[in-house]
Amino acid sequence: MLWAGPTQATRSSRDLHEKVTSLGIPIETAQPGQAADLGAGVSLQVLTAGQRGAVLLLEWENFRLLLPVGMSFDDMESLENGKAIGRVSGLLLAEAGFAPLNPPEWIANLQPQVALLSVSPKDATGLPSPETLEAVEGYSLLRTDRNGWIELTTDGEQMWVEVEKR
Repeated sequence: MLWAGPTQATRSSRDLHEKVTSLGIPIETAQPGQAADLGAGVSLQVLTAGQRGAVLLLEWENFRLLLPVGMSFDDMESLENGKAIGRVSGLLLAEAGFAPLNPPEWIANLQPQVALLSVSPKDATGLPSPETLEAVEGYSLLRTDRNGWIELTTDGEQMWVEVEKR
């Protein structure tokens, strides 16, 4: 198992870490530059890793999905505000759409075909930020608070999207 971020940050992370450890599954700490071959030409690359988590890039042929799970401002800087990554097929917006971690330049440099927003309905913290929603205007945006579950499927060339609610 590849682990990014603190193992004791939340109850869920503690429970998962305990379960994986009890099963004897080896845990490796994610390091920038690591890549996992997932088979059939699919790879998962660790672009950055730190105390908050990691920025991961899933690739298969022409399909590229960026997952900035636990991204920090330092990560954004080391990735040259997205220029070091280039265009992506899909982008998970960071931190439920928190504006400082989803600036317009980041999104413009990544030029996602689809932006994905995982946020709770009526988020108590006011997310997603209006600035983030403005930054993704003109892009296809799918939101878990409005669309329910979101499924991306690809053959490496084309991408199909299915949602729970339209």
